[in-house]
Amino acid sequence: MKHITAATALRCCAGAAALCLAFGVSAKENVLAKALGDELKRTMAELRLDDAEKPYFVAYRVVETASVNASASMGGVVNQWQSHFRRLQVEMRVGSRALDNTNFFSGRLAFGVPSTPLPLGDDYRELRRRIWLATDRAYKAALDELAGKKAALQNKTKVEEVADFSEQSPHEVVDESPELALDAERVAATARSLSAVFKNQQHIYQSTVRVAASQTTVTYRNSEGSSFVRGDPRVQVHVLANTQAEDGTELSDFVAVQGRAWAQLPSQDAIAAQAKEMIGALAELRTAPALDRYTGPVLFEGQAAAEIVAQVLAPRLVALRSPVADNPMFEQALAQMRNPFLDKLGARVLARSLSVVDDPTATAEDGTPLAGSYAVDDDGVPAQRTLLVRGGILRTLLTSRNPLPDLPNSTGNRRGETALPSNVFLSAKDGLGDDELRAQLLALAGERDAEYGIVVRRISSPRMGGAGMFSVAAAMGQGPKVQPLTLAYKVFADGREELIGKALLPTFDEGQFKDVVAASAARMFYTTTVSPIGGPFASAFAAGAGGGNLTTIATPSLLFEDVTVRRPPGNIPRPPVAPHPLARALR
Repeated sequence: MKHITAATALRCCAGAAALCLAFGVSAKENVLAKALGDELKRTMAELRLDDAEKPYFVAYRVVETASVNASASMGGVVNQWQSHFRRLQVEMRVGSRALDNTNFFSGRLAFGVPSTPLPLGDDYRELRRRIWLATDRAYKAALDELAGKKAALQNKTKVEEVADFSEQSPHEVVDESPELALDAERVAATARSLSAVFKNQQHIYQSTVRVAASQTTVTYRNSEGSSFVRGDPRVQVHVLANTQAEDGTELSDFVAVQGRAWAQLPSQDAIAAQAKEMIGALAELRTAPALDRYTGPVLFEGQAAAEIVAQVLAPRLVALRSPVADNPMFEQALAQMRNPFLDKLGARVLARSLSVVDDPTATAEDGTPLAGSYAVDDDGVPAQRTLLVRGGILRTLLTSRNPLPDLPNSTGNRRGETALPSNVFLSAKDGLGDDELRAQLLALAGERDAEYGIVVRRISSPRMGGAGMFSVAAAMGQGPKVQPLTLAYKVFADGREELIGKALLPTFDEGQFKDVVAASAARMFYTTTVSPIGGPFASAFAAGAGGGNLTTIATPSLLFEDVTVRRPPGNIPRPPVAPHPLARALR
């Protein structure tokens, strides 16, 4: 290892200072921001290819993320890693606000906004060189996109005159929130300790604990004068377990907690208690009888209520614009992914007692930190509270700066490459207590001469893995829109509850939210991720800068009058031939 003397270090610092001064960068100024700003000025003043059009808008977005991660199983760390990267996205618009190169999809062109790695060091000269190269590539690609879009439109009659980009006043924000200390040993120790909960649990076939702490900083500059520096610290703990029932049915569950600091997470003992409760529930599920089919009233409580909001309702609160395509097959596929709520502005989409607000400016509610909060979105638009549904009537949808008919302006919700929810508050007028909800469930079941109603308390989540093509098919309208039920119970008039084996909601969709007959007064808070409608296309959009944007759902328990529940279709895999290794060791 080469050692550097103090004198050599001083000479290096002096050289770096001289280089900064030579380029007009003060010691106190952010070198990255300076490089972005200077290259942006040069781009807008000089970038032009022959007689081609100049860019009318350019934005630079740099995402720098440092993280420490660990995964563990059965009390031992099986993987531990750290990462630190900095990537640049260049948003280049050529043409005019009325018609530019965006909102266009072609199989022959790259999909989405590509990113370019940047050096982690603050070398002004090298940063300018990398930004220049990325800008040059983005400009040439934008010219190709604009030519392809114009060619595609020559064979079409435009029905709706909608601009490609909305106007926005310049806005500057510097986020001064404290950075998260990345403690690799704490991350590994947490994963190791929580995974030990699964020792001697012979009915659990696989278990994993994943812990991650990360600090993301987004630096943004655009040619309109907007700029921001936004921090996004995050700590996540995921506990996953799966097994098989006695008949071979695959069963899984999870515990997921996240926050912007360690102090926002439950204590380690509390997370371990949740994991032990999950272990007990999976043991009961292994012998729980299956339910062939049920149609009737269903009460979704707690996490289950939040998951149906996140998986079914929240994606439809986003106005995702369908791009122009140069291939009829692509156009048909994109048309099938269209959000049905785009045609229901001013119409009733929820029960009359329900209202929905999206509010990224809220940082806490009833003492609960809200993970979907931010001061400015990825377009540089200030965060704002948006009333989406009032009294069951859809008032508006969440948008970015890509206008749609009847939705010309941004709501400040761009997160990645499309609009996404932030903190979603679902509230009910005249909410009921838990006992009142249960009584109403049984009364509705009695009207059908049914001997029981159903309460659902937990639903699987697509972000926990294992969903496979289930979530893709659902997003494209070709399968169930809700993940399988994890904990569902038959509830009888005498108060008895009977656990139901693995089941799903085969036909549950957004239309059923109009049939909510009652909701609780109390709300629970649940943090997850939401993907807009659009299958793999939308998934690529949502995975843009910063990726994995968290949304906090605040929702009451919800009682639906008419829901179908049944066992999953298809064949069941056989149980393992040999018993679990622990089964013999513990005798």
